[in-house]
Amino acid sequence: METHEVKTPVRDTVLRAIAVLGLIAVLLLGAWGIIQLAVAIPTLFSNIGTGSFSFFTPAPAKETLTVDSIANLTSGQTLQVSWNHKNKDGAYSYAISYACKDGLTVKAPLPTGALQNVPCNTPFNFVTATDKMAIVPTVKVATPLILTVSATKLASGAVTSQGTATTNVAPAVAVTPVKPVTVKPATKPSTGGTTYVPAPVRAALYGYGDLAVRINSMTPSVNGLTSVVFTVENIGTNVVASGWMFNANLPINGSYLYTSAPQRSLNPGDKIVYTLTFSNAGNYNNYQYDPNGYGYSAPGYYTGPGYNNGNYNYGYNYSGPVTITVDAKDPGSTVTKVE
Repeated sequence: METHEVKTPVRDTVLRAIAVLGLIAVLLLGAWGIIQLAVAIPTLFSNIGTGSFSFFTPAPAKETLTVDSIANLTSGQTLQVSWNHKNKDGAYSYAISYACKDGLTVKAPLPTGALQNVPCNTPFNFVTATDKMAIVPTVKVATPLILTVSATKLASGAVTSQGTATTNVAPAVAVTPVKPVTVKPATKPSTGGTTYVPAPVRAALYGYGDLAVRINSMTPSVNGLTSVVFTVENIGTNVVASGWMFNANLPINGSYLYTSAPQRSLNPGDKIVYTLTFSNAGNYNNYQYDPNGYGYSAPGYYTGPGYNNGNYNYGYNYSGPVTITVDAKDPGSTVTKVE
């Protein structure tokens, strides 16, 4: 039996060697990739958590400009206008303009601190403000002030963003003090005088008006008359419209209800001081001196503040209380005060 030796051709040996080397290269490349991935994973998840990682280039954030001002203002008061410019790119300048309305004028600050009238629909920024500016609008009737702030990119000179805001401007209330009027003796009561006192500071309007009344004094006058001085004040946060009235229940022949004419509007903090004079059947009497300035009287009678004279207090007594009631259409504005 013959034995034959099978010899492997050289070509097959070379191919096998190349295949083995290729497999080794693939394995080494895969191992290197796994190592690189393991090193990069913590950074990858950290970037995802902060929102900075992306598999593609994100679109740039949209440029916006928002304007802020209060909703309501009184004519002649200072209005603070502010704006917030987001996602801007580079240096910008800002300008304010306002829409034309009949009777509406606006003053803007100069670098010297003075104010200057500016025309409507015309951009202005004399002090090169970057995020806020104080202006002064003036109106004769209630008018909306529509403000627009424009952002101009200095590199291109183009307006890239704008924002608007609206403030309702109310006319200022004219202050005309009324001098007290001397009233002749009469059976029925009459107002001896009124004095309008405006609020020292005009506040922003919201909510409701609220009238409050207080009796300041009640003293005897001449010829058998008694004078009651009382104050009606708007302690609310909005205007009490004109047309409200007050009622006074007075001790005339037992009881008499006096109703006023319609009264003027009152802004928050405004007040009116009234003097109401009426006659009654009381008379002057001498009372024992009282250090508090009040005399003694019979039961059922009230003795008002008198005048100290030596050891006696001269007072004036009348029967029954005085009640002042204020009534308006606004919620919570009905108040009663008894003295």
